[in-house]
Amino acid sequence: MDYYIELLNSLKRGVIAPVYLFYGEETYLREQAVARFKEYFFPGRDQDLNFDLIDGEDAGPEDIVARAETLPFFAAKRLVVVKNPSFFKSAKKAGKEEIEDGEETAGPVKETALLEYFDNPAGATCLIFTTGDPVDKRKRLFKAVQKNGRAVEFTCLNRSDLSRWLAQRARAAGRKFAPGAAETLLDTVGPSLQKLAAEMEKLVNFTAGQEVITPAEVRKVCPPGLEESIFAVVDAVGNKKAGEALAAIRELLAAKEPPFRLLAMIIRQFRLLLQVKDLLGRGCPAGQIPARLKIHPYVARKTSVQCRNFSRESLLEAFQLLLELDESVKTGRQEFYPALEIFLLKLCAGS
Repeated sequence: MDYYIELLNSLKRGVIAPVYLFYGEETYLREQAVARFKEYFFPGRDQDLNFDLIDGEDAGPEDIVARAETLPFFAAKRLVVVKNPSFFKSAKKAGKEEIEDGEETAGPVKETALLEYFDNPAGATCLIFTTGDPVDKRKRLFKAVQKNGRAVEFTCLNRSDLSRWLAQRARAAGRKFAPGAAETLLDTVGPSLQKLAAEMEKLVNFTAGQEVITPAEVRKVCPPGLEESIFAVVDAVGNKKAGEALAAIRELLAAKEPPFRLLAMIIRQFRLLLQVKDLLGRGCPAGQIPARLKIHPYVARKTSVQCRNFSRESLLEAFQLLLELDESVKTGRQEFYPALEIFLLKLCAGS
């Protein structure tokens, strides 16, 4: 979270680059950063003639440059925000041809206008690109932003940062967490700041008139997300508690979760269990697993703990059974719940 705090501190001091690239999977903080820039330039106003929000999937480089070079209207500065630009993706992902050294063949022709603008940006404009897609740091556009502006990666927060963030949100609302309440909220909702912010708002409203938020209130107000429910299913299987696993599946179905989505999530989790089990077995440090598998540290930690309840052989067998179950359900040979029930009972008996 240090990168976010440093960015906001620079903004407060008035140290503002002419061009920014906000990228990374932490969507909530990226959106909050854009909102803070907007508040800085246009305090107390939701809309302003000197603010442009551009859909980067539709707008071309020339249009973006034209907006950025527009002079402010009776003001000192303009703010131009480009959401979801494709220019910073790798050439292959952006649908262009790519040559061996990583340089694009089609990209530079279209993106020359942006490269020229980055070399000589308008002094009266702050131009922000924001994307959750992976960016190609080898691209000339990325390097030009680094040289003439700032590229800020919005990485997901680790558990300690998430706990601090929750404590700050609680204090701002005149609340504090009882021992274990913040941990219960994280275990229930998961690491998504967007989801945590929504659940915090519900908790604050539910606890109106009191100061302390308890674990029981968290469990009452905040239903577990899909990923947390799948963790619960796998935990129950690892502990050979078939009844708990089936009850969790029934709750998800009652909540109108699509069966194929549930099955896909269960398969994904057992695939992760296999991958994590293999990495740990080969001596990979636990701290390197999130980067190796490109998963959130929270997911890596939960999965590493779950691995202790399974042998590699049982995971291989479970994964093969799941693939067979997936095919039989999708081809109509079996119905989802009876097939999954048999799978879970078999796995609990042998895990």
